[in-house]
Amino acid sequence: MSEPYKGIAYLELYVDDGPAVVKYYVRGLLFERVAVAYDRMQRSVLLRSHDAQVVITTPARAGGPVADYLARHGDGVADIALYQQDLGATLARANLTGMRVLPGPAPATTLQDVQLARIAGAGSVHHTLIQPTGTSFDGMPPGFCWDTDTVYEAAPDRAARPRGIDHLTWCLPAGELEAVVSQYRRTFEMEIIGSNQIVAGATAANSHVLRDSAGVTHVMLETDRFLQPHGGGQIEAFIARHGRGGIQHVAWSTNDLLAAIRRFTVGGVRFLDPPGAYYDALPERLAAHPVIGDQLSNLHESGVLVDHDHSGLLYQIFTRSPHRGDALFYELIQRGPGTTGFGSATFRALLEAQEAAASRPAPRTATDQPSTPAS
Repeated sequence: MSEPYKGIAYLELYVDDGPAVVKYYVRGLLFERVAVAYDRMQRSVLLRSHDAQVVITTPARAGGPVADYLARHGDGVADIALYQQDLGATLARANLTGMRVLPGPAPATTLQDVQLARIAGAGSVHHTLIQPTGTSFDGMPPGFCWDTDTVYEAAPDRAARPRGIDHLTWCLPAGELEAVVSQYRRTFEMEIIGSNQIVAGATAANSHVLRDSAGVTHVMLETDRFLQPHGGGQIEAFIARHGRGGIQHVAWSTNDLLAAIRRFTVGGVRFLDPPGAYYDALPERLAAHPVIGDQLSNLHESGVLVDHDHSGLLYQIFTRSPHRGDALFYELIQRGPGTTGFGSATFRALLEAQEAAASRPAPRTATDQPSTPAS
């Protein structure tokens, strides 16, 4: 398999209002529209930003897997497609860990110079597994009849566009974290690179961070039933809205977070406000990084959260959900030189910001009203 084909091949979102979500990605997140695909059950749009590919899929009629998913979960990440070096070995490990092989495509189906299979992941997510087998494979998601002949909207400001997927954050039902982490470690040969216990407001959470050799990173969370014996909190709020465990947010990497925030805001992206007094405590909490003092005014004005790992600083901001169902949202993250991990303070601030936002009326988002199809 050629070297470029490793890690996450694409994300596929099932959404109710495809044109509105495509508009959010193109005008807000600065993705480019690359192609469309139709069949009698669904319509898909392929979007791309540097190394990241996203497929936005909507049902074309009642019934079928996309419509059924939306009835159960609302908008969400349905497929995290992964490139594989040895598809047969991955399927064998999946069988041993209890991850089910799903129909369509059949196990190890050969198509478009690739081998394909699909397995059930945690919660509402499945994984299309892709092993390129020939030189004609061009990286476009296989299994779709893509039409690239039409001229589509190209995003401006290429420098401000997301560079790729930094990580995916999951919310899992209480009691499932260790079993899911074990399955993903064994099936996809991942390692735990960090674990945390986080308490913020009504939420008490346990987390593990998993990463594989290609850099695919999952942050997996569950409610800590010892510290939070009763219902409530943001993890359970996600599960209640989504109907099951799944992807709470996708983190996009950027080289210039402040510039991206300015440009994305113009495009209609709305961000969560940091919790009160967050910036008052920042210089003391990050005293080992005096550069924060010089940046504080810009960070405060833009609503950027700051954390650190053993190597340096990471800057993050979280969007409000643009999706119907209000479950899935996004993160932008800029890593300082050498930073690969995660601090717990930013996630604590996220939980506090979500709780504060839940107590206030949310502003209108891109998908609050039906939109007309984009050409």
